[in-house]
Amino acid sequence: MKRFKNIALGFLTAALTLNSCNLDEINYATVDLGTAYEQTAGYNALINACYENIYYLYGKQDGIGPMEMGTDLWMNGGRTSSQGDITNYTETLNSDCGVVKVCWNALYCIVSYCNTAIYYQDKVKDNTEEELKGKTAEAYFLRAFANFHIVEQWGNVVLNKQTMAQPDIETNVAIRSNETEFYDLIISDLKTAVEHLPVIQSERGRASKKAAQGMLAKAYLQRTRLCADEASKKLYADSAFVAATELIDNQAQYNCGLYASTADKSGFGHCWDPENNKSNSEFLFLEAVDHINGYNPEGWNRGRTAQYYLMELPTIFGIEGDGMRYRRANARIWRPTRYLMQEVFEPKEDTKDTRFADSFYYKYYASNATAMSIATLKNYRKDSLALIQNGYSVRKASTYTITSNAYSSTEMQTKYPGFNYYCDNGASAVSALKFVMEDKASSLAAFLPNWDLDTLSVTVQGTIYLAAGPNMYFNEEGGQTSYSYLRNFFPSLKKYSSFKYLYTNQYSMQDVAILRLTDIYLIAAEASILMQEPSKGLPYLNKVREHAALAADAANMQVTSADMTIDFILKERGRELCGEQWRWYDLKRTGYLTQEYLGSKWKNPYITNFSEKHLRRPIPQSFLNQISNPAEFGNNNY
Repeated sequence: MKRFKNIALGFLTAALTLNSCNLDEINYATVDLGTAYEQTAGYNALINACYENIYYLYGKQDGIGPMEMGTDLWMNGGRTSSQGDITNYTETLNSDCGVVKVCWNALYCIVSYCNTAIYYQDKVKDNTEEELKGKTAEAYFLRAFANFHIVEQWGNVVLNKQTMAQPDIETNVAIRSNETEFYDLIISDLKTAVEHLPVIQSERGRASKKAAQGMLAKAYLQRTRLCADEASKKLYADSAFVAATELIDNQAQYNCGLYASTADKSGFGHCWDPENNKSNSEFLFLEAVDHINGYNPEGWNRGRTAQYYLMELPTIFGIEGDGMRYRRANARIWRPTRYLMQEVFEPKEDTKDTRFADSFYYKYYASNATAMSIATLKNYRKDSLALIQNGYSVRKASTYTITSNAYSSTEMQTKYPGFNYYCDNGASAVSALKFVMEDKASSLAAFLPNWDLDTLSVTVQGTIYLAAGPNMYFNEEGGQTSYSYLRNFFPSLKKYSSFKYLYTNQYSMQDVAILRLTDIYLIAAEASILMQEPSKGLPYLNKVREHAALAADAANMQVTSADMTIDFILKERGRELCGEQWRWYDLKRTGYLTQEYLGSKWKNPYITNFSEKHLRRPIPQSFLNQISNPAEFGNNNY
């Protein structure tokens, strides 16, 4: 693989410039990379560079397709919209796929920077051994993190362990390594990271000991898919269980913990409460987004994940307005499957499990007053004449709009409890803040739950609104309904679109959770099944389920040993982690990435062509063009 020794110079120079006031004695513009990396500031800038490309995998659309889509939980919002090749495994999926190229480049950039940091760790001056080990441990963690994604996405490709700064290594011959070699390095790197990473980092978003311990459990469990016999599978499952329970049973020592359920909000709800976003005890590893100064790669162009899961609403049922929930129709890409809505989540209004309500936006409010014509009502199958004769209004009342320069967002929530809101000047605006309040019953415009409804003629407090259940916005096979006015309806994932950090209808400045503590509980539960000792994992599964209910309902969420099956765990992972970019790996690990499974009832009716080759992605043509042996290296059967 070609390696260019000046690839990091631009980033390093910029990073050093930010700290130039402390570096008067050295002119870094005149020294080579080796000399720069041997200085404390230069080495710190190199460690910072190791994180940069994570921003192109989380918080934007490119990482979502390969990591979350093409599964049983999501399908294309417009069936043939952007990323259809990845989501539907179409015949046109090949080496020129832009999404695959972005992910490949980002992950190998992470590996390359990390290799350089590991190479220079013994050459840095003016640091104690402990300080250096702590810094370098971040590179070991990030290299393992990137290699985990590389081997799961592309299989036995290049396992790069050399730095671009190391002399005498330039080559354009690419050599494949087997997947076992990948996992040997991943696990070794994570063990080093666990040993040397600090428990608490001074900056949000840096890898700490809890991130490495959690990722180690995940790597051990994923490694079980490579085991050829039950004995070795049990061995790796046991290691996953030990790694997971070490973190779970010693949460205080690792500076993490689950939120407690209260009378009015589940622990899961507290986890996704925007007030907890910037200091979240359940986030083990995250993409930190600077919401104050915009010091991010690409500045304020962050949080794009939110819009890709949102239903298009401005033209539906006569709803108009400038609400940030209701825009960017051109960005709509993915929608939940009927399987996720009605078989993973419990399809009933009085369920004790809060995760559907806390994960999905299914009540849509009008942000401006809108008159609805008789024709509009008829289009949406409203019995308009009967409703009008009975005194119901056909004008949609607007939500509350409050302009104030006296209250912070937290104070607004206290002043108007129980309301959702967003500040359309941005959460950090200092002049007149306009808060648009939701949850005003008379402003409800569309009600799209995950339980079936038997009528579209629903009213509340004298106002007509559209109500449609999955039996109306899906067809019998789980695809889009043929009735055009209901075809694009669905609940919208809201994990990434809390009002507090929505700065425009396109950008959200909230941190993005990459690895969460409840994931580790579910790893312990799954590992115990593979160990053939499910009773050991049952308490960890029940803890996740109790966490998903209000305090008074926690006991009703418990399950028994009869539920300790891989099928049940997969559904539990869907309820807990949907949209968090782990689903493709879950199905691959458990052997459910097959046409038989994906094509079964309601899973994903638009996947009709899955074959064994789709277990690995095509290798970008740009990489194949750079090596001298592309024919020998091959392209994963694409």
